Amino acid sequence: MKIYAVRHGQTIFNTLDKVQGWADTPLTDQGKQDGQAAGRRLQNVKFDAAISSDTSRAIHTAEYILSANNHDSPKLTFTSDWREYFFGSFEGGLNADVWKATGQALGIDSDSPDEITKQADMTTIMDTIYQVDPKHLGESASDFWQRIDHSLATLHKTYASDATVLLVSHGQLIWNLAQHYGHLSKANRPQNGAVAVFDMANDGTLSVEMFNDTSTVF
Repeated sequence: MKIYAVRHGQTIFNTLDKVQGWADTPLTDQGKQDGQAAGRRLQNVKFDAAISSDTSRAIHTAEYILSANNHDSPKLTFTSDWREYFFGSFEGGLNADVWKATGQALGIDSDSPDEITKQADMTTIMDTIYQVDPKHLGESASDFWQRIDHSLATLHKTYASDATVLLVSHGQLIWNLAQHYGHLSKANRPQNGAVAVFDMANDGTLSVEMFNDTSTVF
């Protein structure tokens, strides 16, 4: 199975550098252009299935992509399975605050997620975010991995081994797919509208064919 995973377009919270996991804000004009640009680059790919997170930013990005496609498009399915990691009570706050608290707890002098992930694995980071959340509302690493394990297993059993799937989701989630499941250690958070291509083998394992691509016409 080939999975074209696209990060949603830019949103209002993205421009304000605010935490946006399960919180949802609309696409900006640039975000709409991100979706349209991804659609143009994917217009010649024939999708057997189209899936997105149930957030509006992912759904609308998927709609822009499908509307540009040169083939008969499958009906879009949206589900909470492919939501972003849930940041708990940090949702809606500044990204710098959650990452600074996480870095401090790990003994890392940085509020940059890219820098922190160079020094700690994502399981440790997600568990630390959960622990430093004063209300412990978010997802632990175990919660997140169980959700994604289930989501990948559902893909594997629902679609044929030679299916081509559009998946519109979120930055940290696609990042985690590449790092944790695809073992691409150099992967960083993808840009808005960027495309990653994953191959799912018959045993359900993932490999990364392309990551964080914003220029290829497929």
